[in-house]
Amino acid sequence: MIDLGRFLLRKKNKRSTIVFVDMEIMRTPTSLLGKLGASACGLFLAASSVLASDIVLQKVPLPTAPASVNAARSHMGPQASFALINYNLKDIQSKAHALYVSSGNDLKVANNMIDNQASTSFGFSVEDRSPTAVIDLGKICTLRQLSAIYSARAGVVDFYVMRSLPGTKDGSAPETLKIDSDAWASMKSVGAVIDDGTQGRGSIEFPATTGRYVMLKWTPATHADSAFTVAEVTATGPSRENLLASNVNFSSNRTTLDSKDVPDSKDVADSKDIPEEAPPAPPSEGPPPTLPDPPPFTFIPQLVPTSD
Repeated sequence: MIDLGRFLLRKKNKRSTIVFVDMEIMRTPTSLLGKLGASACGLFLAASSVLASDIVLQKVPLPTAPASVNAARSHMGPQASFALINYNLKDIQSKAHALYVSSGNDLKVANNMIDNQASTSFGFSVEDRSPTAVIDLGKICTLRQLSAIYSARAGVVDFYVMRSLPGTKDGSAPETLKIDSDAWASMKSVGAVIDDGTQGRGSIEFPATTGRYVMLKWTPATHADSAFTVAEVTATGPSRENLLASNVNFSSNRTTLDSKDVPDSKDVADSKDIPEEAPPAPPSEGPPPTLPDPPPFTFIPQLVPTSD
């Protein structure tokens, strides 16, 4: 029962009057911040669902030596040429290079992501729903910032810094690397960037973190019919130096040979991988050497005067 006495306005010597109050509650429009928050929440939920699935990464072939080194080999003997090949292989492995990608039509160009040239890029397969790349810095480094330039697409970019590869031992790098749900659960990203589809780039700063491997994982909001491409990835240290710049020499076509590209005599002599040369064979017997031709004989008459 409703107490009508609450709505009666009484006046002296007058009849009671019932007053009805008509109230309307107005809704305020959802703010832009709320929409962005809802969108971000949806993207993170999508990212979480992808993290629960396994990802198999393919190993990227090592970069080839510059043309200048190949030209230098043509002027060397077999022993020095073998030493130069072995030296350059170790030198390339000690520099930053793309190590794994989740897909791609030509894995050899994966190092375009770290060649310090935004005009070159690497494209993942169209079917790849979570493009992922692992970059080997060549050694343990201290990082403060990671950046990436990629094809503009709505989604989330997660950045990781790792001291070792998940699921590997003794620093080995197998031909394929599988990251399962348990490995994803134990990994913690140093940060993430949310792209609304208009940026095409992302950058994060974080406390100084040491590691050798950098991993970037893109989780698109919706699947697109075109391939996802990455133009450039940058890793910055405490002194704002680009830790991936050392890869430039192996991605560009140099025409000059630096002194650092050729091992010195000590490196060649100490290398255990150089095959020993066979001792020189004794000279075979042959006909005796011939005597030199005699000098030409010229007769010069002498006239002796006589007395009368």
